[in-house]
Amino acid sequence: MIVLLPRHWSYPDRETATAHVVLGEIDIFPHTDCRTALPGPRGEEKGVPLCPEQSAAVLRERCLGFLFGFPHLPIHLDGVIWQSNGELPVDTDYLAGVDRDMNRAGLRPLGWRVTGRLPTPHKQLPEPDQLKDPSFVQRYQPIAGRLRTALDTRPASRN
Repeated sequence: MIVLLPRHWSYPDRETATAHVVLGEIDIFPHTDCRTALPGPRGEEKGVPLCPEQSAAVLRERCLGFLFGFPHLPIHLDGVIWQSNGELPVDTDYLAGVDRDMNRAGLRPLGWRVTGRLPTPHKQLPEPDQLKDPSFVQRYQPIAGRLRTALDTRPASRN
């Protein structure tokens, strides 16, 4: 079992942690810029579409800004799992472009997860019986596999 602590729990512990994986929560996926409500009965929103690289830059700034700057020292991230709190307004090709740009920036994407609900302030560990339920486990297997691969490919000199 891999336990991911939410970012407001505490800053990553460099001395005792064996890996650093960030769960980046996305409230509104950045796929357009300068969204404005247009006058009219439907109140339509219009914005300039962002390319995947621009979306990746916005996600890094919005979700990972806490990793950089005073008083924090840089840490080596083993990966990022993106969790959207609603359906994503883009297709898998677009997300692949975001992943490529994250890799280019040195942030290994481990997977995307859609919760379909707003984030809860308290994240609860699964009950032991849930870990034996195939329907519960199967939805996490792709991300867990990518995380295992990321951790297995780390340099041997790391603790």
